Amino acid sequence: MLPHKPTNHISQSGFTLIELVMTIVILGFSFMILLPFFSSISNSPDPLIRIRAVNLGQSLMDEITAKKWDNNTTAGGGPLQTAESTRVPGAPAATAYTALGPDTGETSRQLFNDVDDYNGYAETTGVFHDQDNNSFTLTGYQRSVQVRYIASTTASIDHNTPALSNTSDSKLIVVTVTSSTGEKFYFTAVRCNI
Repeated sequence: MLPHKPTNHISQSGFTLIELVMTIVILGFSFMILLPFFSSISNSPDPLIRIRAVNLGQSLMDEITAKKWDNNTTAGGGPLQTAESTRVPGAPAATAYTALGPDTGETSRQLFNDVDDYNGYAETTGVFHDQDNNSFTLTGYQRSVQVRYIASTTASIDHNTPALSNTSDSKLIVVTVTSSTGEKFYFTAVRCNI
């Protein structure tokens, strides 16, 4: 009888070559299945639709807020210029709340010189104009503007803030943009009598 040689049984851990190849193949198939799904999400039209709506609203709001508060306000602001403030005795009254909108002779947007001229302004045909009257088309989009007097002490101010039935030192500007999918975007700003 031959002497028995002791064997060292060392357990080896790890993956075989076949297991590694199978894992790579399974991951490759999974990636190929999920790739169209992620591609469709990243190319979805919804973000583009919303970006266009935001650009339409913000550009018009920027234009409006750059204008004077009222016809009796000096260009560039300054001390309160209308009778709604007691700081300037004898100052002329601001545009009455019933007369908000374009002033006499201001027949186009290029002639609007104060915030309340934009009250009632609307572009509903999908053809829009910038401040220089250059036109561009975004089919299915609309935008409109509301300007109204609000109380300075109102707790919360948003596009639903009610109008005052008289003139005050604050005007609420609401630009509403309707996207091609019917989603509404509201841009709200408050201008004070300065």
